[in-house]
Amino acid sequence: MSAIVFMAGFAAAWWVMGLGLQAPVGQLAVGPAVSVAMILFARWRLRNVPPASSARAARSRRIIGWALGGEGVAIAVVSHLMVKAGLIAFIVPAVAIIVGLHFLPLAKLFQVKIYYVAGALITLAGLAGLAVDAPHRALVTGLASAILLWLTCAYRLTFEHRSPAPLPVA
Repeated sequence: MSAIVFMAGFAAAWWVMGLGLQAPVGQLAVGPAVSVAMILFARWRLRNVPPASSARAARSRRIIGWALGGEGVAIAVVSHLMVKAGLIAFIVPAVAIIVGLHFLPLAKLFQVKIYYVAGALITLAGLAGLAVDAPHRALVTGLASAILLWLTCAYRLTFEHRSPAPLPVA
């Protein structure tokens, strides 16, 4: 469930970043609304799934903490260097590339194959963002990244997370 919450939350952030804060409030609200709906659906869908063991949950939290920490440091360093180099317009695509690449070790560590696909496609969204003109760079990168994260959540909820069969009544 926590992976869905993280991805849906970051999808909302990508949506808002892609549209920019000057966009109409109704358009900005679509991303957070989709993310909230995704999280509520996940809660419903996973209502009968037993929680992970405490040891497994602790291991997962450690891995996610390291991954997010490393990703955060990489984003901060790259953003700082790009600002210093006068490449501010390329920060959003660079962040998408970092985010996409961070999915690849998570795919291996958690054995979630869809993360390979998500990582590759978000990295490609960042590369595509580098190729478009500056006024559309954040839009292309942000909306593509948001949609890819939502699709990853939907895939996991549809194909990977199955509620266990109810126990037979004796």
